[in-house]
Amino acid sequence: MAEPSTDNSSAVGIDLSQFYQVFFEEALENLERLEQMLLEIDLAAADDEALNAIFRCAHSVKGGAATFGFNDVAELTHQMETLLDRLRRHELAPDHAMVDVLLESGD
Repeated sequence: MAEPSTDNSSAVGIDLSQFYQVFFEEALENLERLEQMLLEIDLAAADDEALNAIFRCAHSVKGGAATFGFNDVAELTHQMETLLDRLRRHELAPDHAMVDVLLESGD
């Protein structure tokens, strides 16, 4: 993962770097779930529950990345969220190209 771009301390002086390993483990779990759900999604009839679950995985990674100053990861997952949110709101219909981009983003 990219090096954080902040000084890794909050306004109260807590060194967040001590929590990196927890973030990495949780991010890996979320990315594995996201990948599995994307591979199983029914493109012809993607249900709202599945799309919401995929969105939550990306959202969790984004939140953790932003907290720890991994801004590149936070920005990438924000872009993933934008696409996923449009899918959840039925503004777009999922297709193979979208799934491929989301899988590559997770990688």
